[in-house]
Amino acid sequence: MLSRLENWLLFLTIFLIPTQLGKHFWPQFSFIYSLPVDYLSPTVYLWDILALFLFIIFLLQKKHINQGAINLFYFFILTQSLSLIFSQNIGVGLVRLEQYTAAGLFGVYMASVNFNEVKQLIFRALGLSVIMESVIAILQFSYGKTLGLWILGERSFSISTPGIAKFDFFWYQFLRPYGTFPHPNVLAGFMLTAPVILNLIQDPYRPRINAQRAGVQYGVTILAMIVTLLTVSRVAIIAGFIQSLILISKKWRKFLLYGVLIISPILLTRFSALLYYDSLPFIIREDLLQTSSKIFSHSPIFGVGLNNFIPISAEGIVAGPSRFLQPVHNIFLLALSETGIVGLVGLLVTFGYPILKLRTKNYELRTMLIIWGTILFLGMFDHYFLTLPQGYRLLFLIWGLSFSVPRGVLHVRI
Repeated sequence: MLSRLENWLLFLTIFLIPTQLGKHFWPQFSFIYSLPVDYLSPTVYLWDILALFLFIIFLLQKKHINQGAINLFYFFILTQSLSLIFSQNIGVGLVRLEQYTAAGLFGVYMASVNFNEVKQLIFRALGLSVIMESVIAILQFSYGKTLGLWILGERSFSISTPGIAKFDFFWYQFLRPYGTFPHPNVLAGFMLTAPVILNLIQDPYRPRINAQRAGVQYGVTILAMIVTLLTVSRVAIIAGFIQSLILISKKWRKFLLYGVLIISPILLTRFSALLYYDSLPFIIREDLLQTSSKIFSHSPIFGVGLNNFIPISAEGIVAGPSRFLQPVHNIFLLALSETGIVGLVGLLVTFGYPILKLRTKNYELRTMLIIWGTILFLGMFDHYFLTLPQGYRLLFLIWGLSFSVPRGVLHVRI
């Protein structure tokens, strides 16, 4: 009974990683200049409830918890919590700490399970999740508006909504699809990492099943590539190209180059825009980098407090037509600013330890390294892996798999 419930909860937890259905609360500390800021709002997400129930069911069955993973998780939470001692806004720090706890316990669960027993479930749940998000994103792009799927946390907007992400292509404007994510860049990050995880789901004793899975995986990967292109996320497109060069065999690389030539008008328009009319993102990011440097210099050891970058930076002036209430677009600088050297060390140790253990010529473990390389690259230019629910859910999923996949590979080889 409990085992079956655990499987259902695991399926739903992985399938619903991209969703953001939840109840927001708006205490005084979540406002900046009378403006409600989502990053600072205490939120009860459906996903968090599912993840916590999944961990509780796991504990009730008295299964073995990966001690290395749970100890690293405790260490991570401790190093992030220490910044709250000197925080001006403890409330927003506790909000982020609660969200890290739910996602982190899910990561500990994934580190503790037998990968060979759950990999088929992961394949189905994650594959369906990518397909669902792809269909939603393509329809959003086609209609120029969202679909009203509030049950998945999709927000309501259209191409005419002020401040919405758009793409100009030869006198035409297109909506950059969001899926059920807060921004197209986050959707692109999910589309870059989730299909690669499906590469791990192989069974050396069932080649026919592998062939069937490969067909599904190719279809999912093609959908993910289309959606990544529709988001026109510059960093994601670059990361996807590098990732493809590494993953595909040499005989297929020429087709990749042909594909790049076919879509070159879109790429040229998108990237050349930085030199002409779309330089504001660079200006904003530069100002945020300077702000993070100033914040770090004021409190280098413990930082100004977890999730406190926005409240502190709001005291200064950020370029743009209005105040740009977002964290610095670099996860390492964000960690330094908010949690200081102590918090950055906690981040590097927690996520660096399993990465170092993956150094091998084994295909599955090399695939995990490629996923981590993609995350690190994206994290150099954006912040969502540490600031948005879907970001740290995906981050802790991959972190947990970094413990369980090597054990699964070793078990098969024996």
